[in-house]
Amino acid sequence: MIIYIVGVGPGNREYLTLNAINTLKSSDIVVGSKRALELFDIEENKKYILSKNIIGDLKKVIEYAKKNNKSIAILSTGDPCFSGLLKTLLKYNMVKKEDIEVIPGISSIQVVASKLKISWEDYHILTLHGKEENQKLLLELIKNNKKVIFLPSKDLKGNVSYLIKNGIDANKKIIICENLTYPNERIIKCKLKEVLDLNISYLVVCVIGHN
Repeated sequence: MIIYIVGVGPGNREYLTLNAINTLKSSDIVVGSKRALELFDIEENKKYILSKNIIGDLKKVIEYAKKNNKSIAILSTGDPCFSGLLKTLLKYNMVKKEDIEVIPGISSIQVVASKLKISWEDYHILTLHGKEENQKLLLELIKNNKKVIFLPSKDLKGNVSYLIKNGIDANKKIIICENLTYPNERIIKCKLKEVLDLNISYLVVCVIGHN
């Protein structure tokens, strides 16, 4: 049995790939968050909505698919190979690599680069999603005047406070790209200290070092 891990892009239907759409059409079960599932026209009896207990839900539905010889597509926001579900499935030994087929998607990093008209090859890219230890790496990169694109944790203000408390100039410029490709998309250019007074959702990508 092949398990498809399908990248669904940054959140707008226009960023779905044809491969992703066709894979879902041929799959018996489609698993994902409510927001991800709403991107597709899928029969209700094929949908499995993930709860906050993502690990438990994934294990349960994968086991069901194996027992009943069902094909399964698991939706991963953005691209599955960057801060996506591929790493999660392998980390918890839910599936073997040979049983997976990854359908790549458009990542938020790519969208940010296109919005700001920058070559992301010139930037260091990292995520703080579930990787708080990367705050230290982010700090060192900024101290050394490196260009950085990063996915903050769900507490961007906490990440920014950490940088300021550890010697980064509070007046250093940052670009916050929020709700990319959604109707309420915002691109905010400000100083680090100004971030602490902003009302921002968790769907953000940040850029430091942009000219």
